Amino acid sequence: SDVAETAYRQISRHLSWDLRKRVSIIIYNSHNDFQQTNVTYEYMPEGVGGVTELFKNRVVIPFEGSYEQFRHVIHHELVHAMINDMIYGGSVQSLISNRIMVRIPLWMNEGLAEYLSGEWNTASDMWIRDLTLNFGELPTFNQLGGYLAYRGGQSVWRFITGKWGDESIAEIFYQIKKKKSVSVGVQTALGMKLSEINEQWHDYLKKTYF
Repeated sequence: SDVAETAYRQISRHLSWDLRKRVSIIIYNSHNDFQQTNVTYEYMPEGVGGVTELFKNRVVIPFEGSYEQFRHVIHHELVHAMINDMIYGGSVQSLISNRIMVRIPLWMNEGLAEYLSGEWNTASDMWIRDLTLNFGELPTFNQLGGYLAYRGGQSVWRFITGKWGDESIAEIFYQIKKKKSVSVGVQTALGMKLSEINEQWHDYLKKTYF
């Protein structure tokens, strides 16, 4: 509860948003128990360390023995819960009744959760260094899928906040919600198209790792 409250205050400050209702955090004693949860019908593979379901905006996580990993996952999943509350109204019912069509892309969602829940570390640096030096043509934001949505997305947010400051996070999500469009919201908030930011991110990676 202490970790969750601390994480909530940090996320709330970065998004300039306060939860409208409580978010339940459901914890299992092992990953095996977690895989049998009926909170969501989706099967949880071994690599999944937690999930935030949109139907009732609940966080579901296992404790697997590492307190640092536990802290990280709680913080990470609370970012998703906060975005769900801010953009979608906190539930599928609100999503449908308010006719919300905007969809936050995976790299933006998972990347921000990683950016806010932990420091840039050697694992992230290794992934992005390898991506830059050995991948060939660097991916666009929309090509950041799977595990790269986490590491690549974290790198994108690191670049954005390094250029426009941490206050840009709240402005971006505010404008996305207001404009009901990710591309228009980002351009309104930062004064640049996503494609232009994508190019600048590529240049930033090349200057960093070449």
